[in-house]
Amino acid sequence: MQKNVGTLDKNVRIILGSVMLVAGLIFQSWWWLIGLAPLITGIIGFCPFYVPIGFDTAGGYGSTGGYLDQSVKPAGQGERMSV
Repeated sequence: MQKNVGTLDKNVRIILGSVMLVAGLIFQSWWWLIGLAPLITGIIGFCPFYVPIGFDTAGGYGSTGGYLDQSVKPAGQGERMSV
């Protein structure tokens, strides 16, 4: 199982899943069950829904979810960005 969930995607999933889980338990609704999906996929770093659509946020540059234009790179630490 190759990881296909990047760092930002993973953090958002864990936070969102945790909030849904806690809210569902506090308000005694079924949201806790739905919150398990993003929480688990965020923790393991793999989303089975991404596989059939070919989406990958873990690849960085050149991946489907990362930077698509290879000529555009972020400035390094201490460098100024040119316009």
